[in-house]
Amino acid sequence: MRILFVTPYVPSLIRVRPFNFIRQLSRRHEVTLICLAQDESPEADAVEQLQGYCKKVYMLPLTKSRSLVRCCGRLLSRIPLQAAYTDLPEGKDLVARIAESGGFDVLHVEHVRGARLAADVRHLPRIYDSVDCITRLLKQRLAGECGAFQRVLGYEELLKMRSYEPMVAAAFDSIVITSEYDKRALSCLIRRFVAWSDPSRAAGVGASPIAVVRNGVDSEYFRPMAAQIQPAGIVFGGKMSYFANASAALRFHSEVFPRIRQKRPDARFKIVGSDPPDAVRRLARDPAVEVTGYVPDMRPHLASAGVVVCPLTVGVGVQNKVLEAMAMAKPAVTTSVACKGIRGAVNGLHLIRADASEQMADAILGLMDSPEQARSLGEHARRFVVASYSWETAAERLEEVYEEAITIRQGRLFAAA
Repeated sequence: MRILFVTPYVPSLIRVRPFNFIRQLSRRHEVTLICLAQDESPEADAVEQLQGYCKKVYMLPLTKSRSLVRCCGRLLSRIPLQAAYTDLPEGKDLVARIAESGGFDVLHVEHVRGARLAADVRHLPRIYDSVDCITRLLKQRLAGECGAFQRVLGYEELLKMRSYEPMVAAAFDSIVITSEYDKRALSCLIRRFVAWSDPSRAAGVGASPIAVVRNGVDSEYFRPMAAQIQPAGIVFGGKMSYFANASAALRFHSEVFPRIRQKRPDARFKIVGSDPPDAVRRLARDPAVEVTGYVPDMRPHLASAGVVVCPLTVGVGVQNKVLEAMAMAKPAVTTSVACKGIRGAVNGLHLIRADASEQMADAILGLMDSPEQARSLGEHARRFVVASYSWETAAERLEEVYEEAITIRQGRLFAAA
């Protein structure tokens, strides 16, 4: 197949889902990539690596100043800010032009932020990778907002996304998503949207396929490494510009970490990830806390950890940060939110689930005090991930979705002829 792959960011080891799909698909198919790149983003370095997998890579600059102007101009429109931020007219023109000239078999678009880039392409089977149900994510975020301004802005974004997300999804031939939970949430939104906007189509909404294509882990890249392990070292990793990660780091430091320090004064908390906000950076004023910012390779930080934590209270889909730690045979302590999408993981065998602050602190202290338990948890975790989560399997399922979309499109053309 000849695949036109469109993303609103640069696929990389940070943006693991599109990066690994492209890497796997390129083994059997011809992939052309069109992506947007934030100015001054270290992820832009991944383009050189992507060129080894793609026939051609087109990268459009996405400057923060222009994006903010677009967002301000859309405040009174029905377009959510997430979509407005990446709504580049030249991006839509480029996607349409390349789609017309490339002889492609299928168009793959990732995320609600990228959907508008494919708005003018009609002649190809179009697959929409929603990744997560963004409306569901925004609901969770709004529930945790405290400031009045943030709540007003969040509520406005939620109201817009509640109609925009299903409208976008319903326009595609096929949809993929990372988890059953998100599939159910998005399916419900689409049914309501279609019933409201076009009652004549409502009875056939179920025919619009939504396939769960789970995230995977490169278990050869993320594997146990020789390192000087710090038994009292706690690591939390992820893109820190993402509000859910930043909020989790702040909560852990204020509510969980003090309980651990009471019994283990030698405990250290390391926050690893790009673009931490000022509130997270200020945590480094605590001598027991390290905030690294962007790192080119997460693995050494995970390898040296005594315990890896994922204290998310807001989240959807599958948390790859947890899978990566498990693949490296690290003992992981997570909230229910963080491990909900990891189907088959057994609490106490593959990871430890803990939601209350005291419960999480006790679980971490137990692992610190029992290296044998920590080692056993990590070993079971790696075996589980290797057996259950591979990008090769995920890509094979995605290929099936492509083939189904092509068949459906051909059937419609034949019926119309």
